[in-house]
Amino acid sequence: MSPRAPRRSLLVRAWMPLVAVIAVTVGALGMSKVHQMSAPGPVLTVNPPQAPEQFNPKKLTYEVFGSAGDGALLSYIDIDGHPHTVELDTLPWTHDETTMLTVVSGSISVQVRGDYVGCRILVDDVIRDEHTNARANADITCRVKSA
Repeated sequence: MSPRAPRRSLLVRAWMPLVAVIAVTVGALGMSKVHQMSAPGPVLTVNPPQAPEQFNPKKLTYEVFGSAGDGALLSYIDIDGHPHTVELDTLPWTHDETTMLTVVSGSISVQVRGDYVGCRILVDDVIRDEHTNARANADITCRVKSA
């Protein structure tokens, strides 16, 4: 036998397991890289609800002016949506309400037995609606839907 025969027989017997080990190693490295690339990103945390910003109270002001004559009847809606009726002998008349709501609405209607009447609705001292009427037994309505 030649000296190359034992080496050759070792190579003939070992090449198949050697190729298998190399193939498994390359496959394992490839799978590792695929797992690294497809791993989910960082988990986004959801913050708990934050306290609402401090909100300044809103001030709703009703104003009625003019001549009541023999009397006046007015109806208004308060901050909570409840109707109120007031009988007056003289004008001017003013009513203020304050709320922590972000939106406020209001409505007022006035009838006088005089010859002139006006109404005004202010929100935070800003005129939102104003009307006047000059005739006998005058009536008027002011309304703010959302302020």
